Order: sequence, then C-alpha cells, then structure tokens
Amino acid sequence: MGRVHNLLSYIDQEYAHHHAIKAEKDKISNPKRQIIASQFTLTKEQKNKIDKLYLENYGKKIPYDWHKYYSSYTGSFDEKYFPELLFIPEFERLMNNNNSYVEVFQDKNILPMLAKSAGVRMPKTIFSCINGLLQNSNHNIVSAKDVYKLEGEYFIKPTVDSCSGVGCRVINIYHGKDTITNESIEEIIKSKGNNWVIQERIKCHESITKIYSESVNTFRIMTYIWNNKICYSPVIMRIGQGGSHLDNAHAGGMFIAIDTDGSLHDTAFTEFKEKFREHPDTHLKYNGYKIPLFPKVLEAAVHCHSFIPQVGCINWDFTIDESGEPLLIEANLRGGGIWLFEMAHGTGPFGENTAEILKWISKK
Repeated sequence: MGRVHNLLSYIDQEYAHHHAIKAEKDKISNPKRQIIASQFTLTKEQKNKIDKLYLENYGKKIPYDWHKYYSSYTGSFDEKYFPELLFIPEFERLMNNNNSYVEVFQDKNILPMLAKSAGVRMPKTIFSCINGLLQNSNHNIVSAKDVYKLEGEYFIKPTVDSCSGVGCRVINIYHGKDTITNESIEEIIKSKGNNWVIQERIKCHESITKIYSESVNTFRIMTYIWNNKICYSPVIMRIGQGGSHLDNAHAGGMFIAIDTDGSLHDTAFTEFKEKFREHPDTHLKYNGYKIPLFPKVLEAAVHCHSFIPQVGCINWDFTIDESGEPLLIEANLRGGGIWLFEMAHGTGPFGENTAEILKWISKK
C-alpha cells in the first residue's frame, strides 16, 4: 500500500507541475499581455544578454515574452528578469517541496499561532471555522447561534485554498443582516463552507490611510532562504481604488514599488498597465511620498520566516496598524507570483543571486 500511495502522490505532483507550466504559458499568451509585451522591442544586444545568462546557468534559452512584458511597464530592461514560467512551476515548487508543511503553514487559521510565537501582530480573530468546528477568539468551541449574534463591522475570508482576495469581504452586521448586501449573517456563514475566519476590521496607520482609506493597503514581501540567509526581493505596495475594499491587482487595485526606507516610486500600475502618478481618488502624489515605519515591516517579514525554515519561499502580506506596528495579514506559500515586483521595480527579483538560482533549478 505504501508503494501505491507514493506512486499516486508522485503522479499528483507531476500533474500539478505540468498544469502550473501550462497555466503560466496561457497567462503570458493572453492577448492583453501580448499587446503590452509588444510595446517594448528588445535590441539584439539585450537578447544576447538574456541568452547568455540563461544558457550559461539554466542550460537553455527562454522565450523573450516575459522580458518584453516586464520591461514595458517601467521602460527598464534587466536580463535578470525571472519569467513566471520558472517561478511557480520550478523555483517555488522546489523551495517548498514538502507539501505537508505548505498545507499547514498556509492555513490562515494556523498562521496566528506562528505570528504569536514570532511576536508579530495579526488582526484579532472574532470567530473561526476549522473543518466545520466553530471557535471564538479564545479557541472555545461555540455554536452557529453564537456566531449569528454577531453585530458590527468585520472582515470575513476563507482560510484554505484562497487567493487574490476571492471570497474576502467586509461585512457590517446589524440586527442579523449585512447592511452592505442585505444578506443575513446565516446566509453569509453558510456560503463560506467549513474553513473561514471572521476578524476585526483593520485600521491602518495614517501614513497608509492618507493614500487611500477604503481598503487595507498592504505590502507584498517575498522572502526566500538562500545560502543560509533569509533574503527578500524588491517590495511592492498594493493600493485599492474606486471605493473598493480590496487592494489586489486581480481585484482592480494598483501596485507601486517601494524602497527599503519606505519611499514610494513615482508611478503605480494596474494589472494591465494603467498608470497613475497620483491616486485617482485622493490625488496624493506618489513621487516623494514616504512611509517611515516601513523598515519595521521588512524586519518583521524576515523575522517571521526564521520561525518556519521548513519552507524556502514565502510571499507575505503586511500592513501597518493604527499604532504604527507591523500587522501580518497572510502568508502565501503557493502561487505567490513575482510579476508585480518585476513590473513595478523594473528589475529582476533575485538580483545577484539570479545565476546561482538558475543553476540550482537546472540541477534539480
């Protein structure tokens, strides 16, 4: 039976691998992305630089589509751009190759325990549902009737197999109904299945709400363990717009490069290359705007990763709370993506580690 189980597990992993490769090829083949990629023409010299880097270290050439696509956002070329084709299907998969750890640490109902151990704040849990078991903030088992008595404004989200803000929403419960959608609290809870969490509505620091106050604007920080050191890629900030409570690019939000000292770059982008030099709702100009407390957030992300070295690559979502402390929202160990970093910064995500990483992937 053990051999059969291992064989089935191997087949599942191989299927997932091939599916991930196909998904990335399909994504870059999207007509909208191809139009954006076509707006940047690579010179012969630039193509030679890409070919040299990838041939010498990865062992073969890669399509130019991703380099053209990333370059078209900022106009900056970098041969060390890393195609999505080699990130989720290869780098992330190999760095996080123990699925048991991935499944545990990615569960949003487990993450608060990790954060507490690391001394990092997370939004307060009001109620949670884990495999159908309902608990309150003290981990006492409660009934559905206790949850249905909820009153006030909160945030509810799925805790397993979620991404890009799907299923996440603000609820404002008054006399058993959501004043936003007119659904009953009972309908909302039943629609979320067996794994979800209801958290306090986060109030961000004034340096963040000044940009846009309707969403919890977050910092996406990718940390990875390389040469016995926890490294991080260039960071981006995600910002909501147009009254939306979500900041995700897939949900219509924008993203902007941020330096390690908290200084924003001058242009924010949407997924399909709309450009904003100021926020369309608040008209805050990005150029010259700084979030002084951001270095503490970067430090917190690295510190959190040190508590789970069993996984090699994590995409963290952080914000800064009203009191000025880093606030961890979630950790993504699967399907993290690196396109935002590259498009916003105009540089590859791994910098001087790129050649070594390509060699490592090739050997694996």
